[in-house]
Amino acid sequence: MNALPNHRSRFYLGMSLAFLAIALLGFSSTFFIPLLQQRFSAPAVIHLHGLLLFGWLLLLIAQATLVQTRRIGLHRQLGWCGLALGAAIVVSGVAVGLHATRRDLAAGPNAFALGQMLNILIEMALFGGLVAAAVVYRRDRESHKRLLMLATISALAPAWLRLRHLFPMVPNPFVTFSLLADSLLLVAIARDALVLKRVHPVYLWVGSAMVGIHLLEIAAIDSALWQQLARYLVEWP
Repeated sequence: MNALPNHRSRFYLGMSLAFLAIALLGFSSTFFIPLLQQRFSAPAVIHLHGLLLFGWLLLLIAQATLVQTRRIGLHRQLGWCGLALGAAIVVSGVAVGLHATRRDLAAGPNAFALGQMLNILIEMALFGGLVAAAVVYRRDRESHKRLLMLATISALAPAWLRLRHLFPMVPNPFVTFSLLADSLLLVAIARDALVLKRVHPVYLWVGSAMVGIHLLEIAAIDSALWQQLARYLVEWP
């Protein structure tokens, strides 16, 4: 009876480590390498947002490790740090999105940058909502950890998109890497199907809704309505 919980937690620990590896690789060419070469310059909010995101990934690894080693008390205490981190990521993410969009638009008309602003706001709302739901369902272990998994998969989209700098030969990188980012959900679903012989409803319903939102963002980013809403948000107040 004791082997199964360990087996389960190893999967989530492995996924947490994979998340960190994706983030490190994705931001290597646009952040880490330029930072080491003293060529990276950005407002403090961008550094803060990056620090918060990597703090989230490290906390996820720590939490999975605590579950595997059955230190549940400490795991629950650190969970409140995760809630604070999640809220800070949402606030700083919106600030970074506004800064980046206004910077890009100052250089000239840029429909992608403008549409991406609305996508960033939706993504921050999605991430915050998934984290909040994980807190609400914290006593339901199976739902709780899957909601956190979905939140992290969604938050990693910027790292995936920056892989275009490492793989410039990939066609239509915005669409391609967005789809690859959500493919991690298929790994989690496959694990459920193979180990539990069923797929948890969080993956089926919440995961499907998350992917649907991402597909809408891809399809609508250049639309007139999307551009109009994004411009209103960028220029407000």
